Amino acid sequence: MKAELVINNVRLELGHKELNEISYVLNDCKRNRDIFHELAKSKSTETRARIASQTHLYEKTVKLLLADNQIDVMRSMMNRGGRTVSHLDKTDIEKLINIGDHEVLNEIINRISDLTETFEVCEKDWLCEKLYQQPDPSVRFELASSEDTSEFILKKLLEDSDINVSQAAKDTLRKYE
Repeated sequence: MKAELVINNVRLELGHKELNEISYVLNDCKRNRDIFHELAKSKSTETRARIASQTHLYEKTVKLLLADNQIDVMRSMMNRGGRTVSHLDKTDIEKLINIGDHEVLNEIINRISDLTETFEVCEKDWLCEKLYQQPDPSVRFELASSEDTSEFILKKLLEDSDINVSQAAKDTLRKYE
């Protein structure tokens, strides 16, 4: 990436360190969307992750970042909440689930309602089934603890091999009574 800072016709070439610092100091506002888009193309994972956390991004920038394979970028995208969720499709959700990162998966669990009802990205039963199949018990525990988890999956989680997961499912099901 070629970048330079120009002040009163004085030019300074910028490297990845300076661009990363710039990604932290730029105000998260609409007028910086073009710069955010260019920085989203950076080879620096740290810079892309920082840009992924910004609120004022073009849809094309969000899509570019969603295609990123670095876990830090994925985590930043999911931590953006509804701003990212509104740009996702079912294929994106499946990709994020298949990564298997517990932070990303827990963010998906926290956004079940947004994904299945508000933005209608996917069906609740499909999503909960995918999350139920995760080998990490901390992910299944979050799923069992969520009131947004379908009742069918909560009943399956009652039989989970991890006692904390099965107890969380039992506690959540009590709330339905």
